[in-house]
Amino acid sequence: MPAPKAAALANLKTTIASTKALIAQFETLIQTGALPDVPIDSSSPNAIALYSDAGAILKAQTTKLSLLVLNKPYTPSEINFILKSLCQECIPALVSACQLCPPERYTNFLHRVIHASVGSTFKHYFDLLDDIPVDERGIKNIRSQKTLRNTGVIWEGMDFAIKLAPMGLVTVATKKVDGYHDLFKDAIEELEEWRDGEISPMDIIANNVPEMKPTWDGAKEETGPEASKHDINNIGEFDDNLFNLPRQASVAILPVTRKAIETLKLIRLLYPALLKRRIKRFPSIDAQTAPDKFPSAEQAYRYDRIMSYCSLFSDDADNIAAALYTHDVEKVNSILRTIRDYARKCVAFAEKTWDGGEDEFTKWVRTWLVKLDEQ
Repeated sequence: MPAPKAAALANLKTTIASTKALIAQFETLIQTGALPDVPIDSSSPNAIALYSDAGAILKAQTTKLSLLVLNKPYTPSEINFILKSLCQECIPALVSACQLCPPERYTNFLHRVIHASVGSTFKHYFDLLDDIPVDERGIKNIRSQKTLRNTGVIWEGMDFAIKLAPMGLVTVATKKVDGYHDLFKDAIEELEEWRDGEISPMDIIANNVPEMKPTWDGAKEETGPEASKHDINNIGEFDDNLFNLPRQASVAILPVTRKAIETLKLIRLLYPALLKRRIKRFPSIDAQTAPDKFPSAEQAYRYDRIMSYCSLFSDDADNIAAALYTHDVEKVNSILRTIRDYARKCVAFAEKTWDGGEDEFTKWVRTWLVKLDEQ
């Protein structure tokens, strides 16, 4: 079989370079929060529908692209055609979906979810483009595993885009809060075990290994010698601190441990109540939502604040545990004051129904606040 013509490979190389430049530009705008929102009105397309449709097309085109890269005969002209169509259709459509979901209409939670997903897809597409051979040597040494890995990650992201159309905001938010709730319950259980001497230092180490956050989720990834030095220093401090932790709470710290557990158990009651009465009852936002059916900016803001506090509760539960393990009573009390303040602010946003009325949750919250003030 004759080798692809030099001209076809040269054209493909040019197209890959321009595609990478376009993707890098959009990824930077998304990651830095510099991508401007587009004002939407009654004629604007539904951002979720656009995101889902573009995702379905991108997944199909990515499948074709991977097959063309991995299988013989190698046809650079067909690969070139797919990349040009992506630059003209799918990539701009995904960017438009990001621009057409302003936080005040789609909620900041969904806005961030879509932006993070598109940003991650662009990152891995950039890597996938690096796997496409542009010369005879590259054709003979195709890195199939790397191509398949990047393709799989892109598929996963676009599967989420496709599923978001029928699921909508409430389903995604519910899963997120369920995750926060599980982490919160785990923190309480771990504290109870530590209080009773049923958990060892090695268990504490295993349960407190720092999580590595992906860059597309808003975290900035450090690179270079300084980053490596920073990581090594952190590991040293982490090990030294945790290996010297006491097996269980001392008599002196038992009162604040009990106080912390009681407070956390009270706050834990908010999760199922918020899910049932507020998060799951928010006005629907999915691919079928008409422009005049979107929640108000005030409703979207309240929803975002509730989601934010559900996350903060989980974070602070871990922070309380870490402070107790090191017998830092002052820090424990400080975090407890903070988490109680968060709880009061959270229920202030959630007390009324989405229409501004009162219901069973409104009455329950008032009783619950009395209990919180007694802590």
